[in-house]
Amino acid sequence: MATRRKRPPGKAAILFRRYQKWLLPACCALVALVIMAIALAYILHAAGPQAEPSAPTPMIPDNMLQVEDLYNGTVLIPKYDLPACQYDTAKFKDEGRFIRYDDGKAVKGIDVSEFQGEIDWAQVQSSGMVDFAFIRIGYRGMTQGLLVTDERFEQNYQGATAAGIPVGVYFFSQAISEAEAEAEADYVLSVLDGRTLTYPIVFDWENPVPSDTLPAEDLRAYDAQGADVAAYGAAFCRRVKEAGYNPCFYTNKNMGYRFFDMDKVKDYPIWLAEYQKAPSWYYDFRIWQYTDQGTVPGITTTVDMDICFDPY
Repeated sequence: MATRRKRPPGKAAILFRRYQKWLLPACCALVALVIMAIALAYILHAAGPQAEPSAPTPMIPDNMLQVEDLYNGTVLIPKYDLPACQYDTAKFKDEGRFIRYDDGKAVKGIDVSEFQGEIDWAQVQSSGMVDFAFIRIGYRGMTQGLLVTDERFEQNYQGATAAGIPVGVYFFSQAISEAEAEAEADYVLSVLDGRTLTYPIVFDWENPVPSDTLPAEDLRAYDAQGADVAAYGAAFCRRVKEAGYNPCFYTNKNMGYRFFDMDKVKDYPIWLAEYQKAPSWYYDFRIWQYTDQGTVPGITTTVDMDICFDPY
């Protein structure tokens, strides 16, 4: 019987024999990598999407508050030792000729000076638009600092009180020291000469504005500092209170936030000027002046309109 010759090994077999000592470890390593990849994918899926890192919270200085302003959105304002305003914006009702605060308590008013000319106070009263009036009693001159009585104070006081309208007075100050503010209060008291007031005596200091006829260097109070002026207001109010009258401090939103140090007058009610359909001043105030363009029967010019939330 003839002997059968073996077929020589193929190339694949030759390569397998040559590299078989590396193939098994390589396959094991590949399987291990696949298992690790599957495990990692499972872990990431279970953990869910990773949240984006949050933006750092901005640092708010200790002397400031971050608040939501009705008109300006998120803003920083000075932190004062004053209670926050609690008025309900939804209760401000625009009646066309005036704004009413619909809480059954607040009352409507005006403030006038010689610039309103002759006023028919009986007609003002019968209009039903005015429950109280502030009358300018006087002012300090912006250049020489003279103390002057409003030329229509006496006429307005007599006319308003005769018509049965409760009255308060305000003094336009340009004091540049506490002593001057006290002198202004004394001047007001001397003009009143013991007369009865239902509403307060108000300290009204406003920044003097330069013009072609009154340059800054001629305005005696032009460089006054807000903290100092607030201290003058406190001195005025103390003097008024000592005399048995109700004091009040007048400001507007901008000066209350950016100029005055309101902590210095925290013991006195605030009369706020903010010409809007509803006030947005963060802190508490008792009286709100909401326009200087009001119209009232009996007054031929435009006039400032007010609301007193807690009547005197």
